[in-house]
Amino acid sequence: MDERQLPPLTPNQIDALRRFAQLEIDEEELQERLAGVFEIHFEPMHAPAAGRHQRRTASVSFRIPEPGITVTREHISNALERKRFGLLTERDLVHWATILLLNDAYVLDPGDEDLIAEWLNDISLNLDAG
Repeated sequence: MDERQLPPLTPNQIDALRRFAQLEIDEEELQERLAGVFEIHFEPMHAPAAGRHQRRTASVSFRIPEPGITVTREHISNALERKRFGLLTERDLVHWATILLLNDAYVLDPGDEDLIAEWLNDISLNLDAG
């Protein structure tokens, strides 16, 4: 499908994405506010070699906003700090990082793109989301 035929995000949905990146709303509220335009599923993989890993599937059916919602080092620092103080579970941290990677509305800060991508991938793939 031609992306131009997809609906744009509403101001409410863009606000939800910004607030989720800053961990001001949880995954459940994000899913509610993006119902119909973004869905993500985390399913355990049952193969013995899979270990603790999950299959992650996302469907995006909205026009990518211009400009995108920029993810910075501060977002990563905030998330890790919340985890350290017990305000965020490891599962929540994994889901947060995965959503930032799989939702096309998010863009990584160009000045730190490689570092942010590395951190998000490490959190998403190497922590226990069980």
